[in-house]
Amino acid sequence: MIPVPAAALADFGPLAERVVGLNPDQAQLRLRGTGETVQGFVRLPFDVLAGRSLTVTADRFDLTLAAPDFLRWLQGHASEPARQDAAWLAPLPPVAGWRRVEVVPDSAVREVVRSGALLAPSATTRSAQQSLLASTVLTASDGSQAVEVPLGPLSALTRMGFLPRGGQAAIDTAPGWLRIAAAYGSTFISHGNLSGLLAL
Repeated sequence: MIPVPAAALADFGPLAERVVGLNPDQAQLRLRGTGETVQGFVRLPFDVLAGRSLTVTADRFDLTLAAPDFLRWLQGHASEPARQDAAWLAPLPPVAGWRRVEVVPDSAVREVVRSGALLAPSATTRSAQQSLLASTVLTASDGSQAVEVPLGPLSALTRMGFLPRGGQAAIDTAPGWLRIAAAYGSTFISHGNLSGLLAL
């Protein structure tokens, strides 16, 4: 049972719609209640997560739903969707413990994403695409440490519509995680001990 009414989760609709558009057969929406918020996450290609938080008071919970089923329920066309928790066993980004490294303007993000898009036609295999999206395109720094930011989560941030024109993107880290946070949502990647974290 989903412990939150559909109306309270309506703002996750666009998130679910975008992931269904990318991969309708394997699109899942994972919902996590923290007590004061409900967070929604979707998996994008090449190990990038996208998500956003809504201010909703609810008991703590963690469940996974098929995104198409969630959308039909949200629109009132179907009963509550069945849980599919076994379809998503990988960990989620932490709720707390994030450290802000730097805030960059949307123009800087869009510039590197455009540059990556120009190279995309030459990446004709999955391994070449993975290599392109994993390539470092931005280095964020707080003066004492620097973080190498790959193309993948930055590209996803713009494709998901999370970064408004004239907005900003915050580069945050937590143990093993990198987050790119913008006005309408965030993208995440997990990679061990953040090997791109450098001492200055």
